[in-house]
Amino acid sequence: MRPVTLTILLTILFASSARADWWDGFTDTVSGGLNNAAGWFKETASPAIRDKFNEYKEKLQDPETHKNIREWVAEKYEAASEFTKEEIVPELKKVYEAATADVTTSEPKKDDDE
Repeated sequence: MRPVTLTILLTILFASSARADWWDGFTDTVSGGLNNAAGWFKETASPAIRDKFNEYKEKLQDPETHKNIREWVAEKYEAASEFTKEEIVPELKKVYEAATADVTTSEPKKDDDE
């Protein structure tokens, strides 16, 4: 903190009541905020989460959903398999051939008298 800000903050704290009223106000504010957050979670967020969970559970238990998922996976698998065969495998072969060609040409020859 800058010295000016710290000085102003301390002046305000000391100028306020000498009793600990500011502390009581602070704890009341924090307590009220936590109580409001807990109430919102209980009354609003929790039911929404439960409703979404139940919705997805019903959707996952539907046989039609499983059929659609199987069809989607089969379609994507076929496309991925075709891409792998046409694009990835030839490039991997080139990399492998380059790597093995370098190893076979750079191997030191053994002397027979050893």
